[in-house]
Amino acid sequence: MIKTLIAAGALSAVALSTQAQEVQMSDTIYEIAIQEVKPGMEEAWAEQRAAFLEALSGREGNEKDWTFPAFFTFPEPGPNPVYVGITRWSQLANFAAASEALTPTDTAAAFFETVNMQAFVQARPLDGGDFVLEDYINTPGQVLEVAVRRPLEGQREAFDAGRDAIFGRVAEQPGYIFDREFVTADGWQTVLIGWDSVEAFQAALGVVSLGPEMQEFFGAAEIMAYQAARVE
Repeated sequence: MIKTLIAAGALSAVALSTQAQEVQMSDTIYEIAIQEVKPGMEEAWAEQRAAFLEALSGREGNEKDWTFPAFFTFPEPGPNPVYVGITRWSQLANFAAASEALTPTDTAAAFFETVNMQAFVQARPLDGGDFVLEDYINTPGQVLEVAVRRPLEGQREAFDAGRDAIFGRVAEQPGYIFDREFVTADGWQTVLIGWDSVEAFQAALGVVSLGPEMQEFFGAAEIMAYQAARVE
């Protein structure tokens, strides 16, 4: 499993690096790993995660790591704990080198054996601009929504229109902090949305989910993963 996951990451890095007009090897990359802990392995996950993050922290270009516990899953929560892991790499080249170096290690293998990955993507801001997550998400009690999705075949126009309509309403809700869209090399888009609190997120979800925009958007989208997680 570890070889499959990290090899996939390395392949994504290669794919991104070949798209010279869209992303450069010097561009900042956010690695997003939505991790469902395997049954009965939460203690082992915590131990192996700590060891894995220590190994990552020594890699050149690893700027910051976050792990947030999820409390909301779309469409329905499963029986096991889910965590949202995010790593910011200062350069795509650094991420690619770390992926190659970590593939054969026992530390990486031990960590990945404790989780099922709902999503494992490497993405850059869609608009090509800079983004620093901790400028927005930095206080216990805040909420970070993370969704990985892409248009269904032939539905790009409907996907973009639905997304714009939804986020127009999202930005009007009390407690909204920010939203930012990211893109991977293979066409998946990731959105990060910040909220002041769980209560603000839940209230906004109650409002936005009742609108026709939500149904229209999800009718045009393939969803890989969608979580809301707490900052602790």
